Amino acid sequence: MTSFLIQHFEKLKKLVLSIAEFKNISPSDCKTLSVLIFRKTNQQVSETTLKRVYGFAYSKFKPSLFTMDAMARYCGSEGWAQYCDSNSTKASNAAGADIGWNSIKQSADKITNFTLQALKNRSGIPYQQTIKRKFIGDHFDAFLKDGYAATIITAPAGYGKTIALCHWVEEKMAINTAGKSNDIILFFSSNALINAFISGKDINDWLLSLLGYGSWDDLSALLDVRENDNGNFYLIIDGLDEHMFKSDQFQFLLNQVMDIFSFYEQHESFKMILTMRAATWLNNRAELEDFNRKCFLGFPTREDLLTNVPLFSNQEINELSYNINPDSKTNSDFEILKNFSYPLYFQYYYKQNKLDFSLQKADQLSIYGLVSTFILNKIYLGAYAVEKSLFVKMMLENMDLANNKFVVDKFKINDLIKQYHHAYIELLGIGFIYELNKSGDMQYNTVIEFGNHNFLNYTIARHLLYHNNNTINSSLVSSLNSLFKNDRKVSILKWLIIYAAKNGQTNVCEYLTEMGLSSKEKSEIIIFLGEVIAKEYSSLTRAEALTEYFQGDCTDSLFNYFFGLEFINTDYKKALQVLLSFNLSTKKRIMVYSGLAVIAVMQLDINKLEEYLLRLKSFPQEELQQLAINPLSCLETIYYYFKYGIIKKEAFAELTTFYFNPPKTGDKLAGNTENDVLYLLAVYTLSICKSPVKLLRFTNVLNKVYKREGGDADAYNFILKMMITGANMQSGNMELATTIYNDVVKLYAKESHTYTPFMLASFYLLKVNMNLYANNKACVHELIKPLVRLTDEADFKLIKIEALVSILKSKFLYANDSDFYKRSYFDFVKVVRESGFREDSFINNDLIMAIK
Repeated sequence: MTSFLIQHFEKLKKLVLSIAEFKNISPSDCKTLSVLIFRKTNQQVSETTLKRVYGFAYSKFKPSLFTMDAMARYCGSEGWAQYCDSNSTKASNAAGADIGWNSIKQSADKITNFTLQALKNRSGIPYQQTIKRKFIGDHFDAFLKDGYAATIITAPAGYGKTIALCHWVEEKMAINTAGKSNDIILFFSSNALINAFISGKDINDWLLSLLGYGSWDDLSALLDVRENDNGNFYLIIDGLDEHMFKSDQFQFLLNQVMDIFSFYEQHESFKMILTMRAATWLNNRAELEDFNRKCFLGFPTREDLLTNVPLFSNQEINELSYNINPDSKTNSDFEILKNFSYPLYFQYYYKQNKLDFSLQKADQLSIYGLVSTFILNKIYLGAYAVEKSLFVKMMLENMDLANNKFVVDKFKINDLIKQYHHAYIELLGIGFIYELNKSGDMQYNTVIEFGNHNFLNYTIARHLLYHNNNTINSSLVSSLNSLFKNDRKVSILKWLIIYAAKNGQTNVCEYLTEMGLSSKEKSEIIIFLGEVIAKEYSSLTRAEALTEYFQGDCTDSLFNYFFGLEFINTDYKKALQVLLSFNLSTKKRIMVYSGLAVIAVMQLDINKLEEYLLRLKSFPQEELQQLAINPLSCLETIYYYFKYGIIKKEAFAELTTFYFNPPKTGDKLAGNTENDVLYLLAVYTLSICKSPVKLLRFTNVLNKVYKREGGDADAYNFILKMMITGANMQSGNMELATTIYNDVVKLYAKESHTYTPFMLASFYLLKVNMNLYANNKACVHELIKPLVRLTDEADFKLIKIEALVSILKSKFLYANDSDFYKRSYFDFVKVVRESGFREDSFINNDLIMAIK
């Protein structure tokens, strides 16, 4: 039996009309034609069947063999098989002078160049600044190498399919122009296919008419003759998606595109390239099963994936950033940078920062802003906005949030999918949700999940607000605490903070104190809150509400929540600046400027340290003396030691007084973060100024009189233990130092996931020192890398220098690892000189001369 061959069937259709003496056929003629066929062949082909054959009615399937046999017999053949045999002779001479490869190529070039220009003009980032994507070159190389006739590029909207394809087409055109190939490239977007419907032509005839020809036979013959010894015919359709057409139109169009493929697939030089959204592929891949077997998909090994387009790599992000602004710098925060791997987010960020583009400026709030923009444009302002919002809401309510199960069985919400079918398809198309097929041999199992954590966390935040009258209060905080015990809580809380800031719910700060957050989580939230308030303060529409809120003093609970030595890093300055926006009491303002000065010390920023010392000197002396420890005395001592190598006596006198005559009661012994910072600052002063004996005396008394709740895992206690360990090492008491160090290591093993960067960097420094004492060269090498990386990211120059100084003081490394030793010295000199401090403030001149 001869299989269905579209080229022969199209000829047969025309021959039937010719024998029936129909110049053109209308729907009403199909009844007459049915009668004529029956009279001649005694075979009944219904009027409805003929309407499908001639395109007046939608047909999901190919014509039956019975229909093709009857039509062939009507035309004088014995049947379909004999008709195909009689028409199988190659029309190698048919091309003749009327057709030529180069003339088709010229027509195709005009269409392709027009399509390229139109798509370039629609690029969200100026096309000349966009980049070539490595994946598409690799994909097409594999496609051509393996001899496939077709391939599909499929991904959700916003993955950069079209721009990547444009670059590849441009490159192929340039190779043609250079005379290195002789390809025909016919490239158009699915928008152009609407013209086919308007013209009333079948898609095949319409395509050939664009090229200046009227029948399939000419091009088929040309492909047979292969005048193009070194060329392929590329038919490229971009954006072949359901949402572009009415449902019946899309199916009709898709069938005709598949017919084109069936007609030309046997020609080695014919190559079809389609791009479509993941949702279109999902909805139609079962119907395209035969096409799929002959099509290069380039998917990874998992068959349930719906995209073969990767996100931007870090290299591509940096290349695109450089194209936009050669002076821009990348962002050192990997967690922020990886969000720009999504091309649509990158595009949104570009549109918001056209005049001064730089990824270095991006912060956590920028990323949340990009997600908000995406949701606004693609859900709230897009087609089926109400339906999409309702579907997402109901989908989340069918998830088991209490047990951290963030997928929903498709069976469970099948009725919901039917009710909001168009919205569901749109959400799949934009990548807001995904279907994941986890079926096995014995069970069908398809689940639906959110496209990424940002979408899920945003939706959960909206869900909590909806069920709490869009108000942030203790009830909502209680729900959040009970539902989530992991990192997700922090992300959801950030969305709630954004909502509160945009809707004037300034009391959200007070409810933060009810959150059960670790030091690391608190640090993240504090920094984020600072970014949000700083941005909202600059908004004229919301500045008034914030100004009114900040008119009062900051409550003790909120101040203590914000304040802590463990939070120190570059971004923490923003949070402290937020505290200064309040009408703070004098004591609290002293503490904030002390915190800013400590950050300057850690960053070895001499100019900022001098600025904050001047601020502290402007406060009345009696206010400073009322605190548990005078922060100005400690900070001035550190400043003079680093700047001039001088140890001021005032701070030491005060600290000596403390351990000989400590306070017995009162505010100076109240267990709060304010006193934590002051006492740790005192210990740091003694440590930096190389007074280990005095430090141990001070901490022995401090541990007796100042009882801090929270246990050893508390940030204050953990930092203090590490400093006591270091002091015992410096004083030569290694047995006690080792005992305390082992306790610290146990705490780290148990709680490190909750530690802030400052706590981690301090621990790595201690570990380096312990391994240096043990002459464990391999461990020092292994530890110094994460320590340097962390200190560079958080700008802890002082901790970095302390580690380098410890290495330089190691006689063992000096004798046994000279290359590492010298590199450490050069790094040390570089950091110190860049900071404006003295080398001999950290190591003595004899050691400097010995190294040189």
